[in-house]
Amino acid sequence: MSAFDSLRGEVEGNGGLHVVDMGTLRQLQGAGRLGVHVRDAITRALESHGMGHIPGELPSNQYDEVRLYLLGSPIADIVKAVLSPNAKGDEALRSVGTSEAQEQLRQIREIVCG
Repeated sequence: MSAFDSLRGEVEGNGGLHVVDMGTLRQLQGAGRLGVHVRDAITRALESHGMGHIPGELPSNQYDEVRLYLLGSPIADIVKAVLSPNAKGDEALRSVGTSEAQEQLRQIREIVCG
């Protein structure tokens, strides 16, 4: 099992959303500095293991936190709906009418909007 597979397990174990710092992602990638090419490689590695990240552009500071989520999950649908508004996304946002979904949406808003 690769380090990114283990990381995916952590995301799954945390309800589909997991916080990690850039220093950890840099180590998993086996890189020295968080230059643009390393950050792009991390994004590709995460995507190849079925994960997305917020913010959309990974930061260059090793201490900055990143939220990881599972691609194709309800969280991913909400993240996409918030960051790339369209009619389909509007429907996804409207569908979060249950109290559990509203709590998840509140948490996502805090993550995305700060």
